[in-house]
Amino acid sequence: MLLLLKIAVTPLLVAFVSLAQRWWGPTIGGILIGLPWFTGPVLFLLVLDQGVAYGAAACVGVELGIACVSAFMLAYGLMAAVSRWPASLAVAVVAFFAGAAAVTDPRLLGWMTPAAMAPLWTAAGIGAVSLCTVLVLLPRPRAEVLPQAPPWWDIPARMATAAVIVAAVTASADALGPRLAGVLATYPIVVTVIGTFTHQSRGVEAVRRVLRGAAASLFGFVAFFLVVGLALPGMGAFGAYALAAAVQLAITAALVATHGVRQRRIARSDPAAAA
Repeated sequence: MLLLLKIAVTPLLVAFVSLAQRWWGPTIGGILIGLPWFTGPVLFLLVLDQGVAYGAAACVGVELGIACVSAFMLAYGLMAAVSRWPASLAVAVVAFFAGAAAVTDPRLLGWMTPAAMAPLWTAAGIGAVSLCTVLVLLPRPRAEVLPQAPPWWDIPARMATAAVIVAAVTASADALGPRLAGVLATYPIVVTVIGTFTHQSRGVEAVRRVLRGAAASLFGFVAFFLVVGLALPGMGAFGAYALAAAVQLAITAALVATHGVRQRRIARSDPAAAA
């Protein structure tokens, strides 16, 4: 059921983000990537099936997964300055699995026992710090990103690529066992597809805008699952998700508004750079 949902939803999500990127620019596309489009509904279904204790524990793993995604985005963004998308993607994938190895190391996870006081807060802190690292180390785009008319096959190709990656990740997870399956579950499929296609078609400045937008938006993702994990025991699935959704929407609205203010300021000072 969940596999069919992921195979069906991920290509549609890629198409939606690609259209948003075309209409409103790569930064807005990146912001949309950071919303819990898939992880949120899947965890909700798991909570209904497995209970609130399972859901609260799963939120810890989701938060740690953000550190792996941050490693992916930072590696890709830095490598893109000196290479095309195949090499950038290869380095980013290695960085993702290196991050996964670090956050699943038993020496790190030793404190995550039922007796631990606040493992969710600590995991959320790790995720937030990793996103700060991306925003600090990934250079800000400086060059103008000119709008382009993509070929007719661009979005269908993105959707097909997303479906292939979902199938490959799922097949690999089934073969590699539960621990690596959990790691693979956090692999940033949408970031991979949107990032590589943007890099190929619009260059390094555009892909950095996507990655920085995604990193900023993922703070809302961190907050969403922190709220869910903390609220589940007292409020249940529906109450926790309603509260978390309100927090996520507020953060996303603030990011979009800040981007709009910045674009208007740039347009007043240098109209050619406001693309």
